[in-house]
Amino acid sequence: MTAEEATDAADFVGCVVVDRTVHATLPNRRRDPTPSAIDGIPPSIERLHRLHGTSLLLDASTLLGLPPSVYATSTTIFHRFYRRNSLSTHDVWSVSMGCMLLATKVEEECRAIRSIIATFVHLYRRRRLRYDDDDDGASSTSLTNDEKENHLRSVRPMPASGPAYAEWRDAMVRAEGDILVALGFTLHWMPDNHPHRFILYFARVLEIGGGGGGGGGGGREDDDDDDDDAACRCVQVAWNYCNDSCRTDLCVGYDPEVIACAAILMASHDHDDVDLPLTPRPWWEAFVGPGRSADMSTICNEILSIGDGTDADNRRSRRAYVPSLLTDGPSFNDPDSYLWSVS
Repeated sequence: MTAEEATDAADFVGCVVVDRTVHATLPNRRRDPTPSAIDGIPPSIERLHRLHGTSLLLDASTLLGLPPSVYATSTTIFHRFYRRNSLSTHDVWSVSMGCMLLATKVEEECRAIRSIIATFVHLYRRRRLRYDDDDDGASSTSLTNDEKENHLRSVRPMPASGPAYAEWRDAMVRAEGDILVALGFTLHWMPDNHPHRFILYFARVLEIGGGGGGGGGGGREDDDDDDDDAACRCVQVAWNYCNDSCRTDLCVGYDPEVIACAAILMASHDHDDVDLPLTPRPWWEAFVGPGRSADMSTICNEILSIGDGTDADNRRSRRAYVPSLLTDGPSFNDPDSYLWSVS
């Protein structure tokens, strides 16, 4: 049966033809417009909502006690979904919940649906109190931070049998189905495609931390201990940079090895006592080949932008509620929704 015949047969029985082809990276990430851009959403607004969604995933994975790999997988699903769908048709909160649910399944770190919903409801209640906050984080309402905390303590848990819980559950389940269809039900490869998996291996090959050594007197041993401590700090910083990369869509456009090398490069610059060779050729060519200097520079700049404390969008995405961009009305938890008044 040809592809055309398969499509006709699927249409006949009312099915959806799903593309299961795995494209680990999209080389034209910057040149090809996203569905949101095609719908007229400015890049800065799209970036704000992506940061908002990934910050929800980070907070949720932390509260649920999930390993870092689940967070990385959930953000990969999130970014790839929005390469196929627009923010004007799918709100960030629903998609974030669906991504978290799928990531726990893919990583075999399953959590009860009720636990995931309760976590996002908690985040929703906290961020909703900062809905009117300005870009500097100063509240434009009459509530102080202490008053907001007291309000959160007085809110009763959401009953699992009530209509509000049903709204959250239905939104998550719908998003899970939309994500699976958009990504061709093909998520199995993602856990092996995170830059974190390469950090420790590359560090050992580069002998960050003193592979070897030895001997001599007590002073030399103290120096070795200092070197090892510096190396551990360098590797930890590189790991943190990989975490920051998850908040961007770098995973869509670059191989994880290149992102890992960029993270190690930035970490080595943060530690003067870690000296990596740049001659006769840069050290990263041993891992990713020649001609990747421009990619390394782009990745470093994007990751560093996430840590920019002066960026108002960074601050807002981390702690405030950002309303959806849906064109067919408010999302299930927007200010004009039922949940806004009852959750």
